[in-house]
Amino acid sequence: MTEHNHNHENEEVNGTLDINNEEELLTLYDEDNNEVLYRKVLEFYNPEFDKNYVILAEEGASDEDEIELIPMINVPNETGDGGKFLPVETDEEWDMIEEIVNTEIDEENF
Repeated sequence: MTEHNHNHENEEVNGTLDINNEEELLTLYDEDNNEVLYRKVLEFYNPEFDKNYVILAEEGASDEDEIELIPMINVPNETGDGGKFLPVETDEEWDMIEEIVNTEIDEENF
């Protein structure tokens, strides 16, 4: 899953995280080049890591299924009309993402 077609605009707000929890659907390609539909459930910029993050969930999972959240680093292209998602690689980023997701889920009652 690397390519996507979406323009993300996240900016730091007073040194804090800018969180966008508007849901939208994204079509991504898996390692076998099959289209997979994902729902963007959360998007935020973290000034400590100077990166944009997006949290995805595969679309179509029923409420009875355990929904797997997939965190990715969002890297826009130079023109801002697309870009790519990269995997999260450091333990520090994983910990930060887990804390933000848990806080947002508690507040929004996902």
